[in-house]
Amino acid sequence: MKRARRIGLLIAVAALLTVFLAGRFGWKLRGFAACQQAGIESVEVQQHAVRIRGFYPGSFPEGFCGCYARQEDGKLAVGFRFSAVFGAFESGDFDVTIPVEGQIRKVVLKTRQREDAVWTQAEGFLPQTERYGVYVKLEAPQANSVSMTYPGGSGGLSDTADWALERGAYYFLDNDMMQVAKEAGEPVPFWLTVRREDGTLLASGVFWFAAEQEKMYLTVTADGEIVADGGGA
Repeated sequence: MKRARRIGLLIAVAALLTVFLAGRFGWKLRGFAACQQAGIESVEVQQHAVRIRGFYPGSFPEGFCGCYARQEDGKLAVGFRFSAVFGAFESGDFDVTIPVEGQIRKVVLKTRQREDAVWTQAEGFLPQTERYGVYVKLEAPQANSVSMTYPGGSGGLSDTADWALERGAYYFLDNDMMQVAKEAGEPVPFWLTVRREDGTLLASGVFWFAAEQEKMYLTVTADGEIVADGGGA
């Protein structure tokens, strides 16, 4: 009987350990498809390594699980993974150093849905706080995708089987809006469209972006309204 209990206990411990390791490291088998948006505080490109410091950008605490990186033709693509399971005993802050070979000319933050440059050889590090353009936050649980169109460009995000938009977190939609407004010399219109999973319209609206405001924050509320945080719409 005691032996059976020991075996049962060992099996339970092994199962828990397997679940823990799968949650902490197993996601890397999916590569960038499993990576999430992250807040980047600094990027340091050294001779043989790239150091990146940042944080989990969502409203609900999730713990840092690790990063996935790939280097090709002078570009280093890096993705980050967080989990609510580890949020109870580990913060979402991270400080990682990634070994590299040869010269790095560009560092990008990559997920399944998008790729954003965070460092270039010519410009250096562009902090998230200096990414000028439109940010959107989804509070409506039925929202499945958000798209933006403006004169000469577009952008958007959507839920997929491998990647879900988080509620309560701001997502950066586009950095070209600032340049468009600067070139126009006046506020320019853009159209925001939010859809449900079946493709039906949940909310839409037209807004105006002026270069002098630099950043605009929009929220899709729980009842399906699009509002500009702090005004400006």
